[in-house]
This record gives sequence, structure tokens and C-alpha cells, in this order.
Amino acid sequence: MLRLLGYLHTLALYPAARTVVTAQSLRMWLKTLGQRPRVHHETAYDGRPILLLALYEKGGLRPDVTRLLRAARGQGLYVLAVNTLRLTDPAATRDLIDCYIERPNFGRDFGSYKTGFLHLFARGWQGTCPRLLMLNDSIYFSQERMPAFLRDMMAPEAEVLGGTENFEIEYHLGSFCIAMAGRILAHPQFRAYWRGYRLTDVRPVVIRRGEMGLSKALKRCVADPRGFAALYGAARYLRALQQDDSLIDVTLTRARTSDLTGWKRVSPENIRTALQGRFLAPVNTLSKQVEKHDIQLDARLEELNRRMFVKDRETLLGYLRKNLDDGAQADEAILMEAIRSELGHAFLEGSQIHQNAAILLHMGMPLVKLDGLYRGMFNLFDIRNITAALTVDEQQELTALLVERPYGNDTLTGWRRAAFNRGLI
Repeated sequence: MLRLLGYLHTLALYPAARTVVTAQSLRMWLKTLGQRPRVHHETAYDGRPILLLALYEKGGLRPDVTRLLRAARGQGLYVLAVNTLRLTDPAATRDLIDCYIERPNFGRDFGSYKTGFLHLFARGWQGTCPRLLMLNDSIYFSQERMPAFLRDMMAPEAEVLGGTENFEIEYHLGSFCIAMAGRILAHPQFRAYWRGYRLTDVRPVVIRRGEMGLSKALKRCVADPRGFAALYGAARYLRALQQDDSLIDVTLTRARTSDLTGWKRVSPENIRTALQGRFLAPVNTLSKQVEKHDIQLDARLEELNRRMFVKDRETLLGYLRKNLDDGAQADEAILMEAIRSELGHAFLEGSQIHQNAAILLHMGMPLVKLDGLYRGMFNLFDIRNITAALTVDEQQELTALLVERPYGNDTLTGWRRAAFNRGLI
């Protein structure tokens, strides 16, 4: 009932919320009209691979961003950083950032990306840059895994390589992390995309025109469709499931548990149901012969089985055998394939960096999206699972960053809550 009332409330306020959000975007456009980005310092470009970093940092850089920049230095990257806010002492970043730009606060992260790419095009760097990685600071950067991650992203095999995929609405790469070959930078259609990109603060428009639009532009630029891929995509996870049974244990214990989104979650019951429908025939004739006492006993046993603590593949197999087997030995090979299949289906839901944060960290990806709690993709139990893979200092940093933005539906009111629930903010 409460959910129904909340839905009706959102539905009633949505037109007003849309009007307010659109008006605020127009106001910011007018406020920043005529303002230009300011280049605070710039080192001559020397043909190195480039890290284009979109920042939203006020006063000073976050500690994890500083560590990212040091790792980029260690990989020999030229750092081009575009900040929407203002640093107290921009000159203090000279040791970490080769070209530092501050721009008017309009257009979200794609406004910063556009500023960076247009600066690059104006300088003609696309003619000599071998590879570029675009990142933004809507993610937390874990130090231990970062050097290997940067090496993998900057390897020349894939023309376009995203950090993760996103299956929500339509398939695309997460725009918070995409690497591309020099020939993509120089491609006329890629340059045309950025020159024609129209800035806005309206979130759904940025997602459609920016995140999904960029993926479409990049697909048009690659010479071979296989050159458009994700480093930590579903294919990698499915291969790892076949090769390493311990990943099943990790997935069972660290998979997302928040029920505030409609995305599929890892569940022993889902696996049992899938097996029940695919491999087991109904036995209605037998059920008529079972005495009432036996039916009650079976019901009690089934309830106990359903409450088993499933912590790894062995306890999951035990749960499945007890709930599926009618006296004969269950085929373990079929059970394992069903388990892998259902885990894979859950992995493919929605935005992978939100859906599989703890699993991806275990696999080596050093990025965690900072809006996970705010969007309802994470709960506090999920945060504990995610941060468990980090050092104590990073656990504290990341937890603080996540909880400073609690779930929007619990904290926002009025038109803002309606705007949040419809993805406008």
C-alpha cells in the first residue's frame, strides 16, 4: 500500500518536477552563457597516451583522485583534467596534472568531457595521441588495483574499451570509463559528435544524448564491431565462472542484496525454480497417495530447507539436492550449469558497476560508483561487502563518500522526490 501511494504521489508531481528541472537547466545555461573555460596551466604535449579526467572537486582533490593521478603518472600518461568547480590552489596540481582547466558549472560530466575534447582538437593532439582514457570522479578509485587496470585499459588491442557495460534501456558502455585508440580520436564522426553535443543539466537527456549517444558514435567509428568491448564485461565474468568455482562462492556472498531496484538478484530460490521448470516433471499421481501426516512433515522439512544459510556452492548444492531430489542422486553437472546460468543472468541486469560492485572489485576492477546508496542499488550490507576488499583507510573513505548521499526516496520531499523517482535528478 505504501509503495502504491508513493507511486501515485510521484505520478501526480511528475509534470511539475519535470518543469522545475528543465527550468533549472535553462537558468544555469543563461547564467553561464558567455563564460569560457579557463586554462590554469598547461605543459606542452609530447605524444603520450592521454588521461582525460572530468572532475567535480571543490577546494582540493579527494585522496583517491590524488592516488589515481599518481598511478597515471607511473604509467606515463599525459593528464588533461577539466574541473566544474574551483580548487583553492590550482597551481598545486602541476606535479600531477599536465593541463588543468576550470569551466562553468553547466552540462554535468559531459560538459567537462566536451571541454576536454574540444581543447584537444584545437591543439591538434588527436593527430599524435596513440590512445586516450576518459574518466570522471563519480567513481571511487582503489589504489592497489589501479596500475594493472590502467595498463589493461591502455593496451592497444581494442579500439574502444569500456570499464563496464550497461544493459539498462539499451546496451552501451559506462561513460565514466572508456578508452579509445588514436584513430578514433581522429575520426571525423567522433569529432563531429563532440562539436555538435548540446549541453544540459537534465539527467535523462544527458544519459540519452551523452552516455548512450557516445556509445552509438563510437560504434560508428570502429573498424570492426569486435573492437567495441568492455574490460569487465559479461563475457569475462561468464568465462571466469567456468574456470574458477571460487567465483561462485564470491558471488553468493557478495552479490547485491538491496531490494530497492527491480533488477534481478542472486537467489538460491531462483536457481531451484529454474531447475524445477527445466528438468523435473510433475508427480501429481504420487502426491495423491501420500498420507496427510507425510504431507505435513514434508512441508515442515521444506520450510527448514528454504531457511538454510547458503554461503557457498557446497551449501547451495545441498539446498538444491534437498529441494529437487526425490530419492535419486541429482546430477551435479546439471546443478552447476544451472547455478552458473542464473548467476550470469543476474550479472547482466542493468548497470554492471552498480549491480556487481563487490564482484567486480574481487575480479580486479578498482572502481566503485559513488551514487550506489543514493540510487538504491546498495544498502548498508552491500557497502560492507564492497568495502571488505579494500584497505582499512579506503574502507573508511569509501563508506564516508557513499553514506553522505543516502537513498533519495527516503531523504527528498515534494517535487524533488518525484524528480528522483523518475530519474530526473
